[in-house]
Amino acid sequence: MGEKTFATLTAGDIMQRDIITISPSNTLRDAMSLLTENHVTGLPVVDQHSRCIGLISATDILNFEQEHCEESEEGNSEEARYYDPERERWESIRLSSFALEEIGHVRVEEVMASSLLWVERATPVREVAAKMCKAGVHRILVLDEGGQLYGIISAVDFVRLVAGDT
Repeated sequence: MGEKTFATLTAGDIMQRDIITISPSNTLRDAMSLLTENHVTGLPVVDQHSRCIGLISATDILNFEQEHCEESEEGNSEEARYYDPERERWESIRLSSFALEEIGHVRVEEVMASSLLWVERATPVREVAAKMCKAGVHRILVLDEGGQLYGIISAVDFVRLVAGDT
């Protein structure tokens, strides 16, 4: 069989298979650590049956912190950085030691987005791109009907595809 063309490529052809996931029972501090250590902006949340039940992003965590914890101007605080996809740039916020301690007690399941945007492995790449554009997102999950996680596709994967680096 010959090489696939853009018109015949599917989600399964371009998805990233090596995915970092998190459990719904992990804390927001665990999620922040995984996000930072792995230089990613979002983590699929997978239950004990290996089903994807949500997605947690750096923006979700920082929005939670801003809503529930005081921002600190001085004193005992730490700077947290996050990528704001709406502004398409990195932002920072100073969080009090209370906020940093608080995220160690809040579970991922309390903050994650449980409404998932996903496609199946056989979905044509053009359809994947259209779905992402329509939803205004930078990543989409590749699942089956039962919620089994197979991969993730990000906007960067499409850049790689266009650049011929797949």
